[in-house]
Amino acid sequence: MPASSLCLPSTLLKRASYTILSRHVPFYFLLGSLIMGSGSPILAQVPGPAATPSGLVGASMAVLAMLQDANVLPPEGTPEANRVIKAVIQFQSVFMKSNDPEVQAFLNQALAAQGGSDAQETLSRFRSAGWTSELLEALEDRWTAAAIDGRERLAPGFRHFNVSLEDFDSLMKLVATAHRALEQRGQNIHQVFAQRRREMPGGIQ
Repeated sequence: MPASSLCLPSTLLKRASYTILSRHVPFYFLLGSLIMGSGSPILAQVPGPAATPSGLVGASMAVLAMLQDANVLPPEGTPEANRVIKAVIQFQSVFMKSNDPEVQAFLNQALAAQGGSDAQETLSRFRSAGWTSELLEALEDRWTAAAIDGRERLAPGFRHFNVSLEDFDSLMKLVATAHRALEQRGQNIHQVFAQRRREMPGGIQ
């Protein structure tokens, strides 16, 4: 999906935005995330009834809000901002839907580093409700540790979802930068994400 398509107006967006905008989430976050709604090819890539559309939208919005809280996002309305929105949405679909063995191996290796039941819980939460901060952290750690040839093996699986290694590298750098920025302010990335997730569609109050 071209990044520019993430900026198309949406009646659904206008109806849904009022309540969430009152919580200071920028309009363009909703604009990008709610493209996952009716008629979107991205939504068609999401598996099964367990992963609800509202949950997936809310998870993407929570990631973007978390990055905003860390002050690491590009200015609203810029091509760079649109690329971040696209990456957050598309890579959620990549790791949920892709059957590419290299993509699945990367996901499993990232989670294995967490160890034990925590890894299974993280995967289960992701499959049912979309992004979690624990999964983002695990993916960032694995990406940082991956050799160049290991990274390159992910390219075909990413291309199937219209994203690249460079897109993923940029997203992972944003996550790492957000982690550091929040820690410097005495905040925990998982607590910030959890709070934002509760505010978004599909969140548990």
